[in-house]
Amino acid sequence: MKTILALSVSALLLCAGAHAAEHHQPHWDYDAHGPAHWCDFSAICKDGKAQSPIDIKTSETVSIAPSHVIKLNENVQASSQIVDNGHAIQVNVENGGKITVEGVDYQLVQFHFHGKSEEKIDGKQYDLVAHMVHKSAFGNLLVVGVLFEEAKERNAILDAVIKGVGTKTVLNPAALLPKESGRYFHYMGSLTTPPCSENVRWYVMKEIQSATPDQIAAMRKFYDHNYRPVQPLNGRVVESK
Repeated sequence: MKTILALSVSALLLCAGAHAAEHHQPHWDYDAHGPAHWCDFSAICKDGKAQSPIDIKTSETVSIAPSHVIKLNENVQASSQIVDNGHAIQVNVENGGKITVEGVDYQLVQFHFHGKSEEKIDGKQYDLVAHMVHKSAFGNLLVVGVLFEEAKERNAILDAVIKGVGTKTVLNPAALLPKESGRYFHYMGSLTTPPCSENVRWYVMKEIQSATPDQIAAMRKFYDHNYRPVQPLNGRVVESK
């Protein structure tokens, strides 16, 4: 009887431990639970065949299909909430404008920053990147990547974001975009964080934006290594315009 009672108590303790573990699982991050372990949170992070980011080889791109050309209509006065979401500095926007492709509108819902660019171009990683996340009425995602390189010219919207973390304000998302916003790469990829969901339209702007050394340093004080390594292309086609 004592043996049975002891086994029963042990089983209860094991169940309690399993229940506790179920409710206290570690969250993904860029350190101990970083990209190499993201399959623990979502299998597609490891098994997916259309993952982002990628290294764009310009010599291997093809001309963009006419149906994949985008029309950018970002709003210049968007109600914005600037937050630290635990992984990046993110700006949630209302009435942020939209992008239209293949007759479908994708509304800008947020943009966020990575301490170095996740995507590379011909093997080069840039000093900072903004990812502008758009969503259609059907829940499909389209992301515009804007690359930044250290230079003398200040970027006004970076100053506004850095100074405004934790506040609500009005920002101009269009100011993130380069003047030559009609030049970009396009490919089908995924979210660059768990759950690494695929079927995400990616547009990476070709023209590089400027940010001063102190702006880059200020942004990296929040997060300096929140970028996922590039992923295999697995036969995907990268288009260029």
